[in-house]
Parts: sequence; structure tokens; C-alpha cells
Amino acid sequence: MNKYEAMFIFKPDLAEEKLTKEIKSLERSIKTRGKGEIKHEILGKKTLAYEIKKYNEGVYVNYQFSAEPLSIAKIKDALKHKEDILRFMILVKEKEK
Repeated sequence: MNKYEAMFIFKPDLAEEKLTKEIKSLERSIKTRGKGEIKHEILGKKTLAYEIKKYNEGVYVNYQFSAEPLSIAKIKDALKHKEDILRFMILVKEKEK
């Protein structure tokens, strides 16, 4: 299994309860498809470099998790339809040797 790091930008106008619910939903999606350990850190609301979907700010959440390389495409497919996520990026942090 490889180690990955993912950054998600959520809509800034989400209520605290809704944001918590979305974070837990993301964790479930990653766990069921990735089968590995997962940690997250809420980095808070930050100004975006450019406007995304008419928003100038976003709530940044960083995830670190382990997964099989083939499961990343499944994770991306599951997450790209979530309307509360403005953008996300998944990067390989450490490849299995």
C-alpha cells in the first residue's frame, strides 16, 4: 500500500455540523475504498488564489491515508460528485517498495 496526502477545499458557508458530517463521510469513503489508516486535519478557512464556483474563500481539510494504487481512481470517482467540495487533490506521499 502507498501513502497518500489529499487536500480538500469545502464551501466556506457550510455550517459547523454540516462540515463535520462531510468530513466523516469523506473518511468513510476513503476507508471503504482505500482499506488503510486515515488521519485528517482541519486547516481552517482561507482565501482562495482565484474564484471557484463564485467563492473567494474555502475551508481546507488535509487527509493522510494508506491505500492500494488501484483504489485511488475509485476514491476520486466517489468524491467528484459531492457538491460541498469546491476542489480536491490526491498526491502520492510515499510509494511502497
